[in-house]
Amino acid sequence: MPELSQTMQTIDTPRLKIIVLPLPMLQKLIAGTPQLEKELGLAPSGLELDMHTRDAMTYLAGLAQKTPDAYPWITNYQIIWQERNLAVGSSCFMSKPDADGQIEIGYGIYPKFQNRAFMTEALQAICAWAFGQPGGPRAILAETEPDNPASRRVLQKCGFQAESPSRYILHANPKQSALIGSVKILSAKKRIPKR
Repeated sequence: MPELSQTMQTIDTPRLKIIVLPLPMLQKLIAGTPQLEKELGLAPSGLELDMHTRDAMTYLAGLAQKTPDAYPWITNYQIIWQERNLAVGSSCFMSKPDADGQIEIGYGIYPKFQNRAFMTEALQAICAWAFGQPGGPRAILAETEPDNPASRRVLQKCGFQAESPSRYILHANPKQSALIGSVKILSAKKRIPKR
């Protein structure tokens, strides 16, 4: 059985706190957003995961249970607007970095919080953090629907290059490494007990 004792990590940006959810917290998110918000001491958003996101998080939780060293790659990254202490969206990696050093990322902001550059700020910080991790990726992949110009703009603002109309890639480079210095990484915020 995998080790379920994990230290919750956070990534802070000027406006956001991104919480890297340990498996027990990911399971609370799947059970219902209000449960996770209460556990994390967040203001109630009144929002729930859509069916697609819930299915993806359920898949990730199952994968994390089977993968002993899954954390912090296989989980959900809750995006919190610090000013309001409110969850505004999330992101996730689809797996651990593969043998080629690549990893795929997914992301989303609740509709009522779109057009505020939250996703751009969060994605830049998460990518910078990932590139700075021991054993981290050398490239981050993202897919978006060709008819989703807002998502494509987020990827372009974050430095991703189009490989096709729906697939983008960001390579680790000195510019990305410089971003790491502007992202405050915190850990040991909360210890999750072994199960």
